Amino acid sequence: MNFKISKKEIVSVMNRISRIFAATVVLPAYRGIRITANTSGVSIVVSDGTVSMQEFIDTEIEIYECGECVVDGRLFFEIVKKAADGMIWIRKEGKLLKLKSNKAEMKLVIFAEEQYPNIDFSFPKNSFSAAASALEDAIDKTIFSASDQQTRPVLGGLNFHITKQDCTITGSDSYRLSRIVIPAIGQKESVLTIPKKMLSLFTDIFSGDEELYLHFSERKALISSNNIVLQSVLLEGAFPDTSKLIPNKFETALKLETEKLIDALDRTAFNKEDGVTIIGLELLTDELLITSESQEVGSSIESIEYIEVEGNQEVCFHCNQQYMLEALKALHSKTCILHYNADNKPFIFQPDDDKEHVQLLLPVRRR
Repeated sequence: MNFKISKKEIVSVMNRISRIFAATVVLPAYRGIRITANTSGVSIVVSDGTVSMQEFIDTEIEIYECGECVVDGRLFFEIVKKAADGMIWIRKEGKLLKLKSNKAEMKLVIFAEEQYPNIDFSFPKNSFSAAASALEDAIDKTIFSASDQQTRPVLGGLNFHITKQDCTITGSDSYRLSRIVIPAIGQKESVLTIPKKMLSLFTDIFSGDEELYLHFSERKALISSNNIVLQSVLLEGAFPDTSKLIPNKFETALKLETEKLIDALDRTAFNKEDGVTIIGLELLTDELLITSESQEVGSSIESIEYIEVEGNQEVCFHCNQQYMLEALKALHSKTCILHYNADNKPFIFQPDDDKEHVQLLLPVRRR
């Protein structure tokens, strides 16, 4: 294997590839990246055992000899980042990969290629399509609710319920829930849960108004665009039936200016107890009272005006400040509606202009 490539091009590719590098690896081989050169260009493959990516490079490159090798991905990235601007000469010699830039030459020990997993990037038959911008926006509005804990692995991703005309995307960690419906075209009704790591990568890699196809089987999901293929193993297990968690009726509908509420909540962030800020919200005659109190830190109190209220005006509850902030910021709406029943029942926020977008939170009981 022998080729030259511009530093700008290889660093751009490795910036994306490196997002999949895992802090801990299941197999030592997953520390590696597979570099393959053919007459058309160079492909680089990376995997952490769950999420895999392949990117093909066919610009700003000169191929002298075809071949492939597996090397440590982090070290390779570190070398090319620090290389001089211009072309980098990369060639395989025996059990070493040599990288030469200007007058500097670095050598990396090559991994045994047979130890690197054979990753299947074939396209599954089932698929659905949606605008990249709509899918990116939907992921951004839901992914923060997916769980970071391993106690229930199926909650560590977003659930996609696909029909022939739309797609419902839901994330939940059992304490909050985010759900949005976007236009989409599916071949048949399907349900799958995709790990949040793959979806976080999606929002960095794919964008714009192009129509994207997400291909999936019972085991994996795959997205491809231009020279990039991104795929992931699907999360196993049944995702909770979240439709039963969202109340059909509410006692109170309170209309608020979203930014005013965000700013007021943000000012309570200092008041943490065990790393968490718990806030209280109480509806008064002409305003909404926002309080926080910690025996270790102190307290805060602030009131903001609301736009209008419908129904029962007895509103008083406590909740996690960070969860509410993240939910409000995801609304992307000048005004929002707080739908409320009681201090021990779930409540939801919705944009004033989008009834297909729901942010549900559970109240917190105060001792």
